[in-house]
Amino acid sequence: MRYRFRGKSVLNLVMMLPIIVPAVVSALGYYSFLSPLRLVGTYAGMIVAHSVLSIPVAFLVVAAALKGFDRNLERAAMSAGAGPLRTFLWVTLPVLRPAILVGALFAFLHSFNEAVVAIFIAGRDASTLPKKMFESIRLESDPVIAVVSTLLTGAVLLGVLISLFFRQRPRKGERYAA
Repeated sequence: MRYRFRGKSVLNLVMMLPIIVPAVVSALGYYSFLSPLRLVGTYAGMIVAHSVLSIPVAFLVVAAALKGFDRNLERAAMSAGAGPLRTFLWVTLPVLRPAILVGALFAFLHSFNEAVVAIFIAGRDASTLPKKMFESIRLESDPVIAVVSTLLTGAVLLGVLISLFFRQRPRKGERYAA
């Protein structure tokens, strides 16, 4: 995101391909790629497929944060004597940490939503939660799906509320602005 180079737009397009391609086509592609490697029906195959699907989502969030990042913060740390590693660990990473966490959350949610890929790659014996939810909705009328959905929604809401609580609390030595 920071540098200009030849082929940057093509590289960005390649990064976004897993989002652009329909889920069924992606699932068939992953199946044909992972099958000769004997990764269909394994956890490793699921991890590879869902990682490739989720990387573009996290990339978008972190890239947006990098576009708004003030490079003067890094320059100030370097001029104060910090090396590149220390500047990254003490300046860049803390500023980008919220974007990385949001990117990870969105990547998880995107991966969780891909039941089609889970059905193709996991095989008939493996039982992932999205696959189980999809089959439960399709085959039977079971209240378990409503309970799981409620728990997941409640967990996300609780995380947001805890985040807001800690953000609103004044730090030691600070007072509320009137």
